[in-house]
Amino acid sequence: MELASSKYPCHAFHASLPGGRDTGELSLSQLGVSYQVASLLGTLPFAQLELTLGGAANKLVFIKHAHKPDLVLYTSDLSILKNPVLLAHPECSRQIAAAGRKRAYGWGALIGFSLLLIAVPLGLMWQMDTMSSYAAKQVPVEWEEKLGASVAAQDDLKNRRMPKAEADVVLKPLTSPLLQALPNSPYRYSISIVNDSSTNAYALPGGYVAIHSGLILKAGSAEELLGVLAHEISHVEERHGTRNVIGNAGIYLVASAVFGDVSGLLAVFSNAAPMLLSQQYSRRFETDADEKGVLLLKRANINPAGLPVFFERMIAEEKAALEKIDNKQAREAYKQAMGLLSTHPTSEKRMAHLRELIGKPEGSYINQEAAFKDLQEAVKKFVAKPVTTESKDKPAGPSSTPQS
Repeated sequence: MELASSKYPCHAFHASLPGGRDTGELSLSQLGVSYQVASLLGTLPFAQLELTLGGAANKLVFIKHAHKPDLVLYTSDLSILKNPVLLAHPECSRQIAAAGRKRAYGWGALIGFSLLLIAVPLGLMWQMDTMSSYAAKQVPVEWEEKLGASVAAQDDLKNRRMPKAEADVVLKPLTSPLLQALPNSPYRYSISIVNDSSTNAYALPGGYVAIHSGLILKAGSAEELLGVLAHEISHVEERHGTRNVIGNAGIYLVASAVFGDVSGLLAVFSNAAPMLLSQQYSRRFETDADEKGVLLLKRANINPAGLPVFFERMIAEEKAALEKIDNKQAREAYKQAMGLLSTHPTSEKRMAHLRELIGKPEGSYINQEAAFKDLQEAVKKFVAKPVTTESKDKPAGPSSTPQS
């Protein structure tokens, strides 16, 4: 008995049809699959009937028969696969089950592929820090030096720098122990003094480090100043600035750089100066610089306790000053003027971690207080000196200070 729901629209491919194909109708009965397409009609027995899924997303049911290999029928009505007449035939039922598994697999593969398209970029974004670290190692030191020099030159347009010859005389007695304690550094450091009253310092790719006059005059000891300097040097050694630049380059360029092709980063480096002038490091980079800075101070036999002492004193002074300021805008302006605390956010947790890293005093440390006092006196004179066109020094080139 033929069911009312056993008729389905279909298409057929056959040489006798106009253009080799046409539309028609097929139906199911106890005899098999009957079809009528234009003048082409007949019945395909269930025995040796072949049922397969195909088309986009397996949304078409193809019907062929061993006795009529030149005829292909297909329908987009998937309900045919649930027809009880078809399911009653064991071989057809087996093929329908296989087709169902294929369709489920197809959907699963599609969903899986779609999720993969989403997951891969997300995974790369989550791993961007690791990838930027690998990529940074592929960047030539010469690129970093050129970038650092470019940024320093831009900073010189608004800030006066102590002439290199004068700065070296008072800086080298203090900085040489730190630089000599660096393990096989690829950088030749250029450490300069900038006339800026904010209590700050900054490090640039390639070994450029600038110390603001305000930081030197505010520091209470050589250990405090050198603690901040060791922190900044660690930003250079760990390539944090370079990694910030790379992190803004996009996943494709970063992935290419990881595998050794850094050519795509050249344009990014050429335009990175504005970003580096206003950059802030991530909490992870700050922690890394804290940890590496403490290790550097210990290798140089400099008391590492100066760094947290300086931070804690700055925090206390900022808190006391802010309590006296009622105007919100004035409070924000003061925070920016504090410099180091605005670009190096501190917290009790960070200070506790620093204290833990430092641990108990390890023997005696070198005494650099005399050299520190000489530095402060030189900076006071530099700050008080009238500004002239000649007094603006060019960005200092990389220092040839020996390193071990």
